[in-house]
Amino acid sequence: MTPAPLIALIDGPLAADTPGLAARTDFCELHPRAAESPAAQHAGYMAAAIRANAPAVQILNLSIFPGRLATSLAAVTKALHHAARSKAQIVHCSFGHASASPELVEVVAAVLQAGKLLVASAPARGAPVYPAACPGVHSVQGDARCAPGQWSLLNLPGARYGACPGGPGMPVRGASLAAAHFTGLLARACMGGGAATLLQTPAFTGRERITLPPPGSAPLFQSPPADR
Repeated sequence: MTPAPLIALIDGPLAADTPGLAARTDFCELHPRAAESPAAQHAGYMAAAIRANAPAVQILNLSIFPGRLATSLAAVTKALHHAARSKAQIVHCSFGHASASPELVEVVAAVLQAGKLLVASAPARGAPVYPAACPGVHSVQGDARCAPGQWSLLNLPGARYGACPGGPGMPVRGASLAAAHFTGLLARACMGGGAATLLQTPAFTGRERITLPPPGSAPLFQSPPADR
């Protein structure tokens, strides 16, 4: 079996004792209490979701959130440039910018040209975000049909893939966590038959369809079976 890949996690700062943490580089000036901040918590949840599907992976933490979940374009581009030059095989971005600046598009292209897989979260509603909407990026949104070990082929304008938006013991839900689950699945695939093999076997194909239930019941999610 191929050794576990290195994942470049561009997010908040991970604690030094985070399982699988190989190294951390900060691309912003951290808040004095950054270790207790929403940014650190978010990064920890993303790392845990990635390792839920690939426990053996190592994580290169590229920190861009100083404390709150907000950052600058400069920090993002510096982190992506670092990821492009690193030994990471997969680059993970559970965040999005509303506009596609030339600098961001250029550095995303550099990451892809370096042979990396780039995974980014995409909201289920609203306008496209970047880097998820950049060509060649594995854009992922939450799909309530998916268990933590499953993914779907959506082929939507904003997101090509879907994955589990939550998980046991996870206090957060949504596209960020879905993208992290998908990154873990890609990492596990890289250790086996390869990412191309994984991407041929979605659990579901097409977007979620909500069927109206009888009065008083919860809505049911239905979808066509995956193309095998």
